[in-house]
Amino acid sequence: MNTQATNRTLPTTHDRYPENGPLGWASIILCAAALAFGLLWLLIPAAGPFAAGNTPLEQLLGIGQGASIAAAALLAAAGALTLTTGLLPATRPDWLGRTLPPLAAVAAALVALCLIGFDGIVIAGYTLALSLPLGLLALILLLARRRPWLALAVSLPALGVLVLALTGHFPLGVLYVKFATTVLDEPVRYATALGLIIFAGLGMVRGVSASAVAFGGLGASVQRHRVTLTVLAALCPLPYVLARISWLTPWPLFGGDAQKFADDPSMFATGLMLGAAMLLGALLTIGLVRPWGTRFPHWVPGIGGQPVPTRLAVIPALTVAVLFTAGGAQELVLIAAGQLHWASALMLPFWAWGPLLALATWGYARYRAAEG
Repeated sequence: MNTQATNRTLPTTHDRYPENGPLGWASIILCAAALAFGLLWLLIPAAGPFAAGNTPLEQLLGIGQGASIAAAALLAAAGALTLTTGLLPATRPDWLGRTLPPLAAVAAALVALCLIGFDGIVIAGYTLALSLPLGLLALILLLARRRPWLALAVSLPALGVLVLALTGHFPLGVLYVKFATTVLDEPVRYATALGLIIFAGLGMVRGVSASAVAFGGLGASVQRHRVTLTVLAALCPLPYVLARISWLTPWPLFGGDAQKFADDPSMFATGLMLGAAMLLGALLTIGLVRPWGTRFPHWVPGIGGQPVPTRLAVIPALTVAVLFTAGGAQELVLIAAGQLHWASALMLPFWAWGPLLALATWGYARYRAAEG
């Protein structure tokens, strides 16, 4: 193995993220928005979303204006740090160029830990679960051009679910109505959570990619063991997925109850869709070490066979890793405080999935860099 290639890290300060391009400027705009909203909610705490006790920081400090001000101040500081880092010249070698990126990464991590927590996983999970039907439809349309028989095979179970939905046995429509109602009831909370998730993920990508050169030894070890790390990360959601699959049997686990399903079919549908979303997460995680994670499959029109842009995989994966790590940390705190049963840490091991996914993503990025 080429030692020089193996020891390559994420992009150095000469080509680090974000570059001057659409993605880089979008990130800068998001950082500016975080700074602006943080300052606004710092001046007018009642106008912000940090007064309902949903964030870990509020649960730590107690619900009140003090917690709201602390949350807004943290967001404003993180926005300022990440914005300044994004505006720095990519080749700046002085102490500012070396110091700000890791500080921005720490600030983004604190936003995830203090302002998102497990609530972000819930919101992101339901959003992904309810996006699955649209994603499945898009997959069928893509397959139809190059793999018609595979498209037909995928269409048959999808058609079955549609029939069940139309007959009321799998009430998808009810789920969308409930979800839309929840979002409309708390639009600021929902929009803020999604915005903070993206902000924290991009902030971590920026800070880590700019300072990863300082962790070359650790990075080389992560790259060597990236397959093992990726497989371990992909195994994390399997307890939840298997529990949801059990809902299709006479012996449902983890909150399943045949009588409850009969009384409220939407509960059954929600559980299965969340299980499907977790299974999709496991499959996408495996993509970090599979050929289709580095080159688009040939059946994808227009781009089939072309290399997958590294950041197209790294940014979403690291964003999810940050979200899961933050949620997992709060999960462990709640268990220690007796507010959550310990079995939840085994059924939903975000405390392990997040860090493992972050390491797997780092290994993937180094591997792609070594490929040239």
